[in-house]
Amino acid sequence: MPKLDLKRLAKDVDTLRSNRPVDRGPGGRRLTGAMEVVRDNLEALETLKASGSTWVDIAAGLAAQGVTQGEGEPITGKRLTSLCASVKRQAARKAAAEARRLARPDLQRRSRPASAQGLPPPDLTPGASGSRLAPELQSRPTSPPPDDAPLSEAEIRQLQADKHRHLFKKD
Repeated sequence: MPKLDLKRLAKDVDTLRSNRPVDRGPGGRRLTGAMEVVRDNLEALETLKASGSTWVDIAAGLAAQGVTQGEGEPITGKRLTSLCASVKRQAARKAAAEARRLARPDLQRRSRPASAQGLPPPDLTPGASGSRLAPELQSRPTSPPPDDAPLSEAEIRQLQADKHRHLFKKD
């Protein structure tokens, strides 16, 4: 198996992405905007359906307004229902992911931005939350070490890294 040249791969991907026509998707298929139309107007489409219209009638109305599928054919009722189902699945998946995220115990206090709930922002002063840093991780005012004091492990590591930094630079 040949070894990959990652720099060349990144360049090739960027070239392909920049050469892709704006109205084409990742597989080269034509983007029609039908999914975006359905996503933005799902409630209105379902209201029309509930009022007695068929999906075929609704699709014909959308086609009259320029909504197409594939290579420019008018959108069909079957395609419209599949797009509606996809939008609903995406919304359900997003809601389930959000519920899983909110159920995490480490995110309980920051479940949602306070401004979104109409509440004042939380108190962000140090010590206001229930969690704290371990004592060895808290910042302390330090006085400069005397000149004759031995170097700390971190200082030695930093000096060695600075000494060899030219080896770490990318071409």
